[in-house]
Amino acid sequence: MEDSFEKIINVCCHSVIIRFWDIEQDLNDDLIKALEEEGESRARDCISRDYSGGELNCLYLDEEIRGWWEIQK
Repeated sequence: MEDSFEKIINVCCHSVIIRFWDIEQDLNDDLIKALEEEGESRARDCISRDYSGGELNCLYLDEEIRGWWEIQK
């Protein structure tokens, strides 16, 4: 079982790294999709406010999965 997830996604013309950790569930396609969607949504909102990184929280099957996003340098 994986306990972390990291991926580079494109958001608002930026390469953004999203990371989640302490994941207690198996990384299946649905969970990966939820993590990617949460990361993209939060990063898009924060970039529009001139932030370059911030906290992530994804609720999946009653588990709060915490993470961080940042614009790749």
